[in-house]
Amino acid sequence: MGFKHLITVKANEVIPVHKYRSDRTGLTVIVGEVEGPVVNGYFTLATEARDDDGLPHTLEHLIFLGSEKYPYKGILDLVANRCLASGTNAWTDRDHTCYTMTTAGSEGFLALLPVYLDHILYPTLTDSGFITEVHHITGEGEDAGVVYCEMQGRENTGESRVNLEMVRAMYPNCGYSAETGGILSNLRISTTNEKVRAYHASFYRPDNLYVIITGQIKPDDIFKAIEPIEEKIISKGKLPPFSKPWETPVEPLAESKNIKIHYPADEEDCGLVNVAWRGPMATSEYDILTSCSVILRYLTDTSASPVQREFIENHDPDASRVSYSIVENSVSLLYISFENVPLGKEDNIFPKLAAVLATIAQGSEKLDMQRMRNVIERYRLEALSSLESNPHDDIAFHVIGDVLYGFDESEFDKRLNVNRQLNKLKEKDEDFWLNLLRVFFINNKHVVVRALPSVEENRRTAKAESTRLEEQRKSLGDSGLQEKEKALAEAMQSNELPPPDEMITSIPVPSTEGIKFYPVEIYRSTEKKNPSGLTMSDIPVYSEAYDLHTNFCYLKVTMNTEPLSAELRPYLVLLLELLTESPVRRGDVLIPYEEVVSTLESNTVETATELGFASSNRFSVGAYSSTATLHMQVVREKYATGINLIIELLHKTEFNNERIKVCATKLINEVAQAKREGNSIAKDILKAMRYRVDSNVRMCSLLKQSKFLTTLVERMEDPDMATVVIAHLNKARAIMTQPENLAVHMAADWDTMKDLGIDLSSPWKELVPAADETPDFVKRFVSIQDWKHMMSEEDTLKPLAGVVVGLGSVESAFLFRTCRSIIDFNDPDYVPLLLFLQYLTQLEGPLWRQIRGQGFAYGYNIVPRPNEGLLYFTLYRASNVVAAFKEAESIMEKQLNAYAEWDSTLLESARSSLIFEIIARENSIEKVVHTSMLASFKQVPAGFNQSLVRQVGKVTKEDLVRVGNRYVKDLFSTSKTCTAIVCHPDKASDVAKAFESMGYSMKVETSLEESVLA
Repeated sequence: MGFKHLITVKANEVIPVHKYRSDRTGLTVIVGEVEGPVVNGYFTLATEARDDDGLPHTLEHLIFLGSEKYPYKGILDLVANRCLASGTNAWTDRDHTCYTMTTAGSEGFLALLPVYLDHILYPTLTDSGFITEVHHITGEGEDAGVVYCEMQGRENTGESRVNLEMVRAMYPNCGYSAETGGILSNLRISTTNEKVRAYHASFYRPDNLYVIITGQIKPDDIFKAIEPIEEKIISKGKLPPFSKPWETPVEPLAESKNIKIHYPADEEDCGLVNVAWRGPMATSEYDILTSCSVILRYLTDTSASPVQREFIENHDPDASRVSYSIVENSVSLLYISFENVPLGKEDNIFPKLAAVLATIAQGSEKLDMQRMRNVIERYRLEALSSLESNPHDDIAFHVIGDVLYGFDESEFDKRLNVNRQLNKLKEKDEDFWLNLLRVFFINNKHVVVRALPSVEENRRTAKAESTRLEEQRKSLGDSGLQEKEKALAEAMQSNELPPPDEMITSIPVPSTEGIKFYPVEIYRSTEKKNPSGLTMSDIPVYSEAYDLHTNFCYLKVTMNTEPLSAELRPYLVLLLELLTESPVRRGDVLIPYEEVVSTLESNTVETATELGFASSNRFSVGAYSSTATLHMQVVREKYATGINLIIELLHKTEFNNERIKVCATKLINEVAQAKREGNSIAKDILKAMRYRVDSNVRMCSLLKQSKFLTTLVERMEDPDMATVVIAHLNKARAIMTQPENLAVHMAADWDTMKDLGIDLSSPWKELVPAADETPDFVKRFVSIQDWKHMMSEEDTLKPLAGVVVGLGSVESAFLFRTCRSIIDFNDPDYVPLLLFLQYLTQLEGPLWRQIRGQGFAYGYNIVPRPNEGLLYFTLYRASNVVAAFKEAESIMEKQLNAYAEWDSTLLESARSSLIFEIIARENSIEKVVHTSMLASFKQVPAGFNQSLVRQVGKVTKEDLVRVGNRYVKDLFSTSKTCTAIVCHPDKASDVAKAFESMGYSMKVETSLEESVLA
């Protein structure tokens, strides 16, 4: 008796995955042997909702508020923080709920596992927890609660409305059409704790719980850790019979539907269109589902695809972006999304798409079978690459599909080995694909949802909400509001009962000694060492090579944009787009852009350009903002091919009138969607207040690019002006690709590369054309810190210290606030500052309890950015941004007091969770490559993260007091900060007045066009 081994498979022939089931309780354990320093847990239950009360989502939140054995709110995260984790997390999908944890090493994981499972199977589900976490009415008559706040930020967005409308039409009278997060009106009126408890009893059972674990951990150790939970399950007695969710047949779709909806917006510019079909059954037709994924890629992926060619790659595009999605339901959902559809074009999207598909099905446009094979091969390589870039999630997501819809162990093998199926698909002929196209996309019923931005809908929803709140306050009256305030205060008090210290400290803090980082060695052309088979000095520019265990080559060329003039700098966004989307000159032949795109598709796993590192979108420049990067990932055998392609893209692309207009128009259309993202806009406004007007951050920002590109497209109609534009693009490219502005960064397993028997250095020689060679050129690395691009403190604060911008597309508020801080990652105060902030921001720490615990905001953070020399304080999806800020200010004042207390248990948790967060920066091969590359930009030594881990334990309370007063104090100063807040226009002036009453100068901007971003 015990855990029985069911099957072992190798995920895509790389990572062993084992499945076990308990004879005693029905509990299932799946273990994926992922290498690296972290262990991940995904504790999954199949869940089904029949209405919009949001029971799956509300229950997900309430699980974390205590369990039978540990009946205290927050104890799970306090224990997690001790176990070298950074709290715990969860998500709710339409067909399952998944609880997650990640620890550095296995020791902490095994200690935390039984505590977590006790919370999942035996939560307290108290009424007081429901009040604070799900929904309550404040003493001011406002609706709040963590779940309410989260859904408020999501419910009325265009994306949310179009997706809900699509599943409603596609799956009528079925659980797939429910809003599992909860509709706001339901959360206020019909969602109750009694319903939540009943829902838990129905679905949260050991025979419906799948414990998926990825990392270096022994199955026997897992079974031993679970033993106390198994004993508890057995002691509870036999459960009633269980009907697994999603086994009820889905009714056939009666008819096609074409629906038009509106969503609130400030401008009526571009909308969204989804075209959807029912696909194969995820339960019994997984192979066909994979085939559908391939044909959708063929139709929509890259600018060489039929749908992109017809809808985007022209002078008058119908959208800025086309993508496909597959939702793995028992009867699957296939859909194509068209984003940023100019108003007036939405009605023609489906007829035009139907015509494109019919042209292919009828043979007027032949299927390009070579491209089909290229699409399949890239899909196969991306699946392998995912095991390096995101191995834990990759394994878990495939296993979750099997948990929900797999009917025997052969399905488990099939889902974890999609490459096997892809190799078979390479052999399929044209008739197979045409038949697939007819069955699922042409002769199948469809649902079209056209979602349009509406100023009127914005006014209507704002007025309806204002009227509802007025009526709510009136019906409650003063006495009712006082009762609500009292009920909330009592619930808060009940929730805040602290757990006994010994309950937390009984879980030992694990050692960090046994944690295995991915090994990597860094070589630089300025040093004498060389990796196997590669002579660094033969590469014509400064170069770095990273040696690690990988099946791929990561090739990156960075370009220093600092020497660009103010006239050329605005071209950067367009230039980086054009590099991979233009024709290429090969000798005397001009290769058309479609062929260039197809060549990249067939020879690379990924090709991308970026301005700065980790930028959130095209108009939001990332860290080290003066660095542009061309990145390519290839299989080892394509190393030389990849380098040749990089050289072609950098030096031999020809910018012509046609492609400039198409790419510029595509970028202009992307602005509409980006302008509705409250969090990104708040961050961009804050940066606009800090950075100089001539910096990349300002020149490449949203509104500046919108104006610049719109004018540029007009100029392209005049042949003389078009010549000037092309000359400017070529000049900008020529400056950026001068040898002194280039650097090469590449990662590979160099021992294996050496065995290929090719010269690994010579392909790079063409990177510097002979005409550009200069005898006195010195190879050196150029890294410009972002703080050098900022205005002086006096200039920053002269125009305005704070701004509140009204944005009709958001219901919640977003806040970004900064003050000056550390400018060097090697500063001895860096680790003490990280620990000070971790103490305050950790899950179940002071800020969590007062801000998220009271439902004032869904998220918050305080983080230093030494590259910018700034300390950031942020609030995310705040339902009450003023109250959240006041709580943060109050907590900070207490902690900066000379007599401040430092709770020893919380401090120990902060140390452990900070160590985990540092280790997690290198939790995949791709992240190790990124970290190795950034080491030079940050000007830190190799092994920097490991040295940070060692420093955390040495920080004293005196260090914390010192860094708090030196750096954090200024974050709540009335004269040394910049603040940007984005909220609904109806709330902007009230928010500004509230901040001014606290002594912070704030200016209200009623639209983005009037803001500092313009």
